[in-house]
Amino acid sequence: MASFELSRFYWLKYDLNAGQARLDGAFCSYTEKDKQDYLAKAYASGVRNIEMESSVFAAMCKLSGLKAAVVCVTLLDRQKGDQLSSSHEVLQNLQLRPQILVGHFIKSQLGSSGKI
Repeated sequence: MASFELSRFYWLKYDLNAGQARLDGAFCSYTEKDKQDYLAKAYASGVRNIEMESSVFAAMCKLSGLKAAVVCVTLLDRQKGDQLSSSHEVLQNLQLRPQILVGHFIKSQLGSSGKI
């Protein structure tokens, strides 16, 4: 499986289904064509990930005065479907990547401060 890092935009949405043009929610008022048009416009604008959960986390950290970061892993291409199709092994590997990235960052910060 190929992987790469993107320095593109992450779009924070306030809801799971409508805001992400998902067709598998309880209520759906648009078609597959509507979804594809919406995602194509977002992609053309530079969006490479639509994120929902982290917006509340980021807002609470900001309000609390805490420094924080969000690391995202994109598990599927929404233009090809709304459900995961990767194997358990691939998903486990993807789950480890943010942990490794954050570990490297912490180590580099401690190293530059002379603490390790």
